[in-house]
Amino acid sequence: MSEIGCNNKAYKKGFTLIEILVVLIIIGVATTLITLNFSSIDSVKKQTNSFHNTIRYLTEESIVTGSIIGLYLSSDSQYAEYLSNQETNELNTNLKSAFWTDTSSLRKTFKFEDGSVIELVEERFNYPTLIFYPSGENSGGRLEIYHPNYIQRIVVNTNGLIKDEIISY
Repeated sequence: MSEIGCNNKAYKKGFTLIEILVVLIIIGVATTLITLNFSSIDSVKKQTNSFHNTIRYLTEESIVTGSIIGLYLSSDSQYAEYLSNQETNELNTNLKSAFWTDTSSLRKTFKFEDGSVIELVEERFNYPTLIFYPSGENSGGRLEIYHPNYIQRIVVNTNGLIKDEIISY
């Protein structure tokens, strides 16, 4: 400082430009990592909401029509039918969702309330995975989707409440 003629001690306090830039870079990298983590969690939640909407829709449809409805799940598709003693009629609604399409290549299992577990495969099952009753209840169960880094568990309670869980390996 004496070379440029500044001997005042007030000029010796503070941070250099390099120190300030290093701190700003660290803050920027941390912010980017946090933002990316939250956006991937939001993406999983948004996709799952389409499955939640399907469950809510079928619950309401069952109550309004007074009919028993079966939801059939396979690894790459889902559809619903009215169940009755005389015949089965497929619902005239599009239950295809981005969630089911995006996870079609992933392994999926469904655990029923009685404890039995099935592996959801490409072929269509002859029996429904979930049954919706006119009382607003359903047969309940737990759907597990095996992503590369985590397991996504969707619990459908018999009273219609749905809970999401992310389980790390």
